[in-house]
Amino acid sequence: MAIVPQKVQPYGRGDRSMFSSSDDNAMMKQIQATHSPDGREVDVKPLLQITEDIFKRASHGIPGILQGTQGLFEGLDEKTIHSDVTEMLELFSYTISRISCEISCKCSGSGDAHATTVSIFNILTSYSWDSKVVLALAAFAVNYGEFWLVVQLYPSNPLAKAVAFLKQLPEILERAEALKPKFEALNNLIKVMLDVTKCIVEFKELPSQYITADTPARVTATALIPTAVYWTIRSIVACASQIMGLIGMGHEYTSSTAEAWELSSLAHKVNNIHSHLRKQLNLCNQYIDLEIPHEELSILLQMYSEARQHPMRPESQYEVVWLPVVDRSTPWDPERKFVCELTISDALALDPQGKVANLNAIHMMWIWGSLAFPFTSAREESLWREETWRIELLADSIDQMINTWVNEGKHICLYGGEDIEWIRKFTASTRTVARAANTPMEMLYLGKSNPKEKVRRNNEIIAAEKLSHRISDLNFIWFFWVRLESMWYSKMQHGRSVENDNIMQEIMTMLSFDGSEQGWAVICRAGSVDMAKAKGDTILQTMNEYDQWKERVEEIGFVPALNEYLLKLHTPHHCNRLILPGATGSIPERVVCAECGKAMEKFIMYRCCTD
Repeated sequence: MAIVPQKVQPYGRGDRSMFSSSDDNAMMKQIQATHSPDGREVDVKPLLQITEDIFKRASHGIPGILQGTQGLFEGLDEKTIHSDVTEMLELFSYTISRISCEISCKCSGSGDAHATTVSIFNILTSYSWDSKVVLALAAFAVNYGEFWLVVQLYPSNPLAKAVAFLKQLPEILERAEALKPKFEALNNLIKVMLDVTKCIVEFKELPSQYITADTPARVTATALIPTAVYWTIRSIVACASQIMGLIGMGHEYTSSTAEAWELSSLAHKVNNIHSHLRKQLNLCNQYIDLEIPHEELSILLQMYSEARQHPMRPESQYEVVWLPVVDRSTPWDPERKFVCELTISDALALDPQGKVANLNAIHMMWIWGSLAFPFTSAREESLWREETWRIELLADSIDQMINTWVNEGKHICLYGGEDIEWIRKFTASTRTVARAANTPMEMLYLGKSNPKEKVRRNNEIIAAEKLSHRISDLNFIWFFWVRLESMWYSKMQHGRSVENDNIMQEIMTMLSFDGSEQGWAVICRAGSVDMAKAKGDTILQTMNEYDQWKERVEEIGFVPALNEYLLKLHTPHHCNRLILPGATGSIPERVVCAECGKAMEKFIMYRCCTD
């Protein structure tokens, strides 16, 4: 996989005033001076998960205020709490308690928010930036959770009622509606604090083997993360001050619009920081992920999962290891990106001794799945000797429905193309013919080899109008065609061609169908090697002229009669386009037409298929 790093864009004027003002620079120098990490690496995600759960449960809050989310978070994973967090809390509980006390003490009055923030940083001096922000957030969650726990329980729990009375909360809650804007602002700020914290933790998890310290997006993020941590903890102090201001004030407490404005301003600032961090994180993820072949991974995952369901079978005795290759030896420019897009995904097969069994077994895996084990050339040759051109080879691995139809002995029609009007006419005509011939038939739409928006829309129309069966997961439509390409490549590697191999001829015919601009259809009977196939206009004409060949159906069978009539319609004139698989790594010097046997002219074709 490959990615072209985008040039780092400077912040706009508004951004510079936010992140690079003289005041911010002075504050950040003070914060950087407190940063002296001891090198400990700790996974803080489990702690962050519990912290987030506290905030979301607490946001249920006062009746009529911020309700409606509690039901979504009923299932905090107890196993996660006990297994992942217990050890961590033994390390962090004292620090969390210290910060919690610091917040309670210094946020109870009208102290300096920056000074309180710095005091929290002093407690966290030996921790990494991601640990600092998660620990501070966890400490605030303790205070915040305790406050709302009392609020939620005091109407029904005598202990909570007594505690609430001492804190003079009932008087405050009597004016719940007046406090609603304040709590909404508080909740919004907590949400953006969580967002930026999760983003910082995600940066920490980026794989260093692919995202190095000098990756432009990471350089930008690394410079911004201390600022993000500072303003998140500064926001924690502001939130804590608002909560502490409620306790013990009773009727004396008056909610001011200035307080809500302060929270909203902080939310805006932290949200802007989060947007910039998220942008850099997306660039880093693109660097890793841009060229992962998602269709291939999806199909490979299914094959591997099926093999793991039957681990004792001989053909399941293998493991799959994905090794993405990132080449840093050449500058990442558009030309380099284009070259990388032309490379293929290889499946290097190793035997139990670690010796190479096959330089690229991906084609064997596509054709036969786990049955290709141990993925050697000899095994490939053996499997081909057992094969004949039949529906099971062509398509039984793309959908379980086909296996069912085969077992039921039905006729099967596979068809494709993008012209929805042709699809409507063909399916209606074929259904009418099948009924008239008393031939049970199932139809399945297989689109094109590059299933995009048109195929997706066709799928929706086919389902809505009940025209035929279709494959909802477009990955499996892609897989149908890539298997044919793999068959072509596998046969070619073993010296086969259209002239000397019947299966190769059938493969080339199917690939030429996909290269045409019209529809196509293949009709066969389960358990039989008889198969009829034609391009869209020819097969539609044949169905429309059923009266001219229906008598032959009773005499020789549906598929032979269909083939016989198709042969009558065949004319010497034809124009077949063959788009050879781009992932084969080689192009043969000579290819003959699957229809007439003449050598095909060679062209170089560049195709852009956008909807």
